[in-house]
Amino acid sequence: MYGYIAITVFAGFLIALSRPGLLKNEMWRATTTPLASIIGSGFLVSVPILRNVVGSWAIVAMTVLLVIAYLVGAAIRENIAHVEPLLENGNAGAPIVSFERLSQLVLTFAYFISVAYYLNLFAHFMLKTTGFDQELYVNLVVTILLITVGSVGLLRGFHAVEGLEIYAVSVKLAVIGGLLATLLIFDVAGLLGWVPAFGGDLIQVDAHFAFTDLPVILGLLIIVQGFETSRFLGNSYSRELRIRTMKLSQAIAALIYILFFALVLPIMGAGSDSTDVAAVTDMMKPVALILPFFVILGALASQSSAALADAMGAAGLVHELAGKRIRINHIYPLIALVAAIVTWEADIYGLITLASRCFALYYALQCMIACMSAIRRKSTAATLGFGVLTVVCLAIVIFGVPAEGG
Repeated sequence: MYGYIAITVFAGFLIALSRPGLLKNEMWRATTTPLASIIGSGFLVSVPILRNVVGSWAIVAMTVLLVIAYLVGAAIRENIAHVEPLLENGNAGAPIVSFERLSQLVLTFAYFISVAYYLNLFAHFMLKTTGFDQELYVNLVVTILLITVGSVGLLRGFHAVEGLEIYAVSVKLAVIGGLLATLLIFDVAGLLGWVPAFGGDLIQVDAHFAFTDLPVILGLLIIVQGFETSRFLGNSYSRELRIRTMKLSQAIAALIYILFFALVLPIMGAGSDSTDVAAVTDMMKPVALILPFFVILGALASQSSAALADAMGAAGLVHELAGKRIRINHIYPLIALVAAIVTWEADIYGLITLASRCFALYYALQCMIACMSAIRRKSTAATLGFGVLTVVCLAIVIFGVPAEGG
C-alpha cells in the first residue's frame, strides 16, 4: 500500500515540476540553483547523525541550524543589495574590497572541492547496488561525469548546465514529495492504531543532549549550506530576483527539512546506529520495501543537482574574480580538471572536512562585510546582528566538527 502511495505521489510531483512553463520560469530557475545545493547529501545524513547526537530532539537541533542559516543568508542578501553596487561603482572602500576578495578566494577553494565530493557520493550511491563500488570504479564514474559537465559548460554555457541541474532538482523534489506523503500517511495510520509496528516493534528514541556534542551540532551548519550561490548569479538574474529567490529556496528547504524530521521521528529508532545513508535506508524499511530505493534515487538526484549548483557557483565566482575577462564557458573545464585531480589524489572525507571549515569561514567574512555595510547605512540593529553572526560563524570554524552534508 505505502509503496503505491510513494510511486503515485512521486509521479504526480514529477509531472508538475516538469511542466515546460515552470522550467522556463525565470524565478523558478533562479530558485533551483541555491535550492539544489541546500538540499544536498545533508537531507539524508542529517537524520541519523542528529539522532545519535540528540535523539528525539533532532528536529529542534535542525530548526536551530535552519534559523542560523537563514540569518547568515540575510548577510548575503545585505551584500547583494548594498555591497554589490559599491563594488561595481568603486565606492566600496579598501576594507570591504579586501574582505570580499578574500572571501571569494576561500569560497572558490571550497566549491572546487565540494563538486568532487558531491560527485564522489553520487558514484558511491550509483555503484552501491552493483558490487562495483571500489575506489577505482568510483573514480572512473566521477571522471566521466566531470568530463560531461566540463564539456556541456564549454560548448553550451551556463544555461545548459543550469538546464541539467533543473531537471535533477525536479526529480529530487518529486522523490522528497513521495517520501513525505508516504511517511505522513504511515504516521497517521500508526496514531490510529492501524500499523502494529508503529507502537510495538520500533525502538523509541529518547531526547538527550551533552555540551560535548555541541561541536558536532555546530559543524552541521554545512548541511544547510548552498544559499550563497545566489550571490554569484548576477550575470543572469537581477539583484531583486536573486534576493527573492534566495529567501524562497531557504524557505522551501527549511519546510522540507522540518517536515522530514517530524515525520521520520516515529521510525527514527529503526535500523542501525550508523550515521551514513544506510541508516536512513534502514529507517524506511518498516514503512515500505520500495522506500529504501527512493532514498537511493533521492541521493543520486541530490548529489547531481548539488554538484551542478556548486559548479555554476564556482564558474560565476571565478568569472567575477577574473574581472569578467574569462568567459564562463571556459571556466567549466577548469572546474572539471581540478575536481578530477582531487578525486584521484585525495581522500574525499578529509577534503570535505576542510571544505566545511572553508564554507564557515566564508560566511564569517560575508557577515563581517555585511556588518561594514550596515555601519555605512547607520543601521545599529543590523550592525549588531551581523556582528553576532560573524562571531557564530568563527566559532563554527574553530570549534565545529564537520559531518557529511551541504
